[in-house]
Amino acid sequence: MDQWQGLLAQCARSMGFDREPRRAAYALAGVGLFWAVGLLGGLRILHVVSSPMTALVLLYLMLVVVALSFVVAAAAVLQLGRQAAGRRRR
Repeated sequence: MDQWQGLLAQCARSMGFDREPRRAAYALAGVGLFWAVGLLGGLRILHVVSSPMTALVLLYLMLVVVALSFVVAAAAVLQLGRQAAGRRRR
């Protein structure tokens, strides 16, 4: 479990969440907006695709974006939790 937290902390640092406190909140809101748009019809783009190869490429791109959204959301939640814990200690 500590390895995952260390990896997420490193991702949070590389995304700049530790430099500006609101950046993690903005990233989390962006991921939430991405998922809301996806739930409200994000797969409609596949209905206009003419070839199966194009549909496959678009599905793989969506898979990459979904995986990245999980990483960004986890790193943002971890950083927001650390910021809240730091405020409570003061």
